Amino acid sequence: MNAILTTVLPVFGMILIGYALAKARIIDQVAGRGISLFVFNLAIPAFLFQTVATMSAAEAAPWSLWIAFFGGLALAWIAAALVSRVIPALSPSGGAAASMAAGFGNLALLGTPLALAHFGQQIAVPLGLILSIHAPILWTAATLHREIGRHSGNFSIVKTGRELGWMLATNAIILGLLAGGLWHFLGLGLHPIATRMLDMLADASVPTALVALGISLAGYSLKGSWSGMFALLAIKMVLMPVAVFLLARHAVTLPPLWIKVAVLFASMPTGANAFLFAQRNEESVPAVSGAVALGTGLAAISASILLWLMDAEYI
Repeated sequence: MNAILTTVLPVFGMILIGYALAKARIIDQVAGRGISLFVFNLAIPAFLFQTVATMSAAEAAPWSLWIAFFGGLALAWIAAALVSRVIPALSPSGGAAASMAAGFGNLALLGTPLALAHFGQQIAVPLGLILSIHAPILWTAATLHREIGRHSGNFSIVKTGRELGWMLATNAIILGLLAGGLWHFLGLGLHPIATRMLDMLADASVPTALVALGISLAGYSLKGSWSGMFALLAIKMVLMPVAVFLLARHAVTLPPLWIKVAVLFASMPTGANAFLFAQRNEESVPAVSGAVALGTGLAAISASILLWLMDAEYI
């Protein structure tokens, strides 16, 4: 447990530093946005590029990992849509914002630093496989869900396809993975100078991601829609990781470390993209913002317990 606390407490300590800096107005939300852009568009893509460009053969087929992770996510998505029927705060557009909040975890700013801090760079392959399609799939599903809920199926497939294509073409994480895969396929190798630069960017990704998360949390609120917020937390941080664990253990064949990464990622609290979706559409904003803020705080406890179970080989 001491080793786990040594992993978890520094992670959440960095988040707290970012939160305190924002509350003290030493760093504002504009600066926090800039730090987040650095993490998403340079630091993490550089890390993934280097990993894929220099990796050996994968330990397992990506389909098995995707079935386990996104199968559990789909169950959480459906559960949130059903719960939204009885909780007015989650009901707009058929519960699209609720489902997004129940499925979209904070993988880039919290899950990735936490996984790297505890397991090391050996988890880069399963990490990259999940991150590469996580955002595009969920944004597409949420958009379709909302349009069906609002227009009874009268939505534009062409418009949705165009938005997805643009998202893929401009997502730095996906581009980093694709570039790394091409580099690996061509067998070009990496010059020591390039390797050192990539190492520096990778080392910067974890602390900057955590500080950026703390800064962003300073702008979220816990006011209102408590029933909706707690419903989302239960589905996202309990139901989804349990579902992913059962699928990873019994429905597919995966290396033990890949299972741990999938379950850890599934247990992450609601991410900022879910809040952006709710805010853009002005639907379920109080419940979703509360799930982001409170869920991140609770993750300090839940992640410690989960990592202890993993180290004890219960997971």
